[in-house]
Amino acid sequence: MRVPPVPPEADDPIVAGVFDVFAREGREPIALYRALANHPVMLRAYAGLAQGLRYEAGTPRALRELVILRTGQLAGSDYEWAHHRAMAEQAGVPDEQVRALGSWQGSGAFDERERAALRCADEMHEIALSDDAFAELERVLGREGALEIVLLAGFYQAVARYIQALGLEVEPAYRRWLDREP
Repeated sequence: MRVPPVPPEADDPIVAGVFDVFAREGREPIALYRALANHPVMLRAYAGLAQGLRYEAGTPRALRELVILRTGQLAGSDYEWAHHRAMAEQAGVPDEQVRALGSWQGSGAFDERERAALRCADEMHEIALSDDAFAELERVLGREGALEIVLLAGFYQAVARYIQALGLEVEPAYRRWLDREP
């Protein structure tokens, strides 16, 4: 890590508030949050969007986890993959879909909504989301759903870059998910 990890029992009230979310989920704060906790105000801003995308979005959690996994796959982020592979399983994403992510375009494992969301993730990775792809996303998910997927894919592209920039490595508790990558 390029910055020291802030301990889970941080004294700063902002950091403690963000870390409390992890406690309610029954887990320790992850390395990404512990690194960002070196700047409490930025941690709070980051966590606000992350938590909104995780807990307040209206699109199905499994769909969002597919988009995050695909984004992590495209960005080459083992950290993102490992953390969200666990969440995808909890959200009910079938292993068949996870295995097919690398070649989703030719797979019959995905429905119309999933295909539109994965296309969005792919095109956003290339910084080339087309009018056609956005229109399809909006048609199958509605305007709010389309905006959620765009925010999600863009956010997790940025997260992959934060992870790399901060020199984060997959924590031991999440390493078991790395061997489940397609």
